[in-house]
Amino acid sequence: MITAAHDTAQRDVRSEIRRINDVVPFPPAVTEILQAVSSGDATLARIAALIGSDPAMTAKILHVANSPFYGLRRDVTDIPQALRMLGMDEIGHLVLTYQMRSRLQSLDDRQRGTLERLWRHSVSVAVTARLLAERFRLPTEGKEYTAGLLHDMGKLVIIQHFPEQYRSVETLVESGGITDLEAEKQVLAIDHTEIGKQLGERWRLPKEYLDAMQYHHRPVASPNFALLCAVVRSADLLTEGWDSGIGERSIGLDPAEDWSTVLSEHVPSITVDSPSATADDLFASFEEHSDLFASMM
Repeated sequence: MITAAHDTAQRDVRSEIRRINDVVPFPPAVTEILQAVSSGDATLARIAALIGSDPAMTAKILHVANSPFYGLRRDVTDIPQALRMLGMDEIGHLVLTYQMRSRLQSLDDRQRGTLERLWRHSVSVAVTARLLAERFRLPTEGKEYTAGLLHDMGKLVIIQHFPEQYRSVETLVESGGITDLEAEKQVLAIDHTEIGKQLGERWRLPKEYLDAMQYHHRPVASPNFALLCAVVRSADLLTEGWDSGIGERSIGLDPAEDWSTVLSEHVPSITVDSPSATADDLFASFEEHSDLFASMM
């Protein structure tokens, strides 16, 4: 039974999501870049023009493109060259990473520590999702990085705009025996996956990213992008064990929801003989991406 208090709490959250759409949206150029890259309809010239309209973003992307992370043999001096050398999908990832970081930095300093943890977790899941897709040659079409980066945006709303309730959620989770989703519903009558979906819809994000935001805790429920959601969930579980989580590990995860189990359910051809050894290999690759963190943080 839904109580009056829960109904009021849910209305408050929905109202806040509408306000956030006005105050901290992705710029129209970023939304257009994401939509164009996702659909494959973009031209190099159009993407270059959109990025070039933001000098700070242009400088950051060129800085990252020339970092040891990519190991290019010659300097990248402009965005068209970066697009040719790194590809449109990769530049799209950098655009989104830059914009997310910029927006987190512009938010309330009182939540700085928690926002930093959320940022690190989001980038960690994005990088790990990419590593999983590459290692197992998964047909996620390069969308796993962006899906991983966006998956917990619903938590951003709770952290930034309902800080007292977020602390209550953390207390419930840390007390044991309750998941973050259950705690969020108990406190706010809505959880971060539903909040994320609503926020993504207002930002007009492509459908695959809406599904990653809504279904990353239950990939099987995704009607069209279950594999993508499973990759994000597997990366989510791995990073929780690498001290790059956002608090889920503290309650003790269901043993049935091991990262390799989640993945193999959606890709029957995958057999992971030693999940822990494979996780160690993935972690070694993950650590090699430290240049990406250094460039973006």
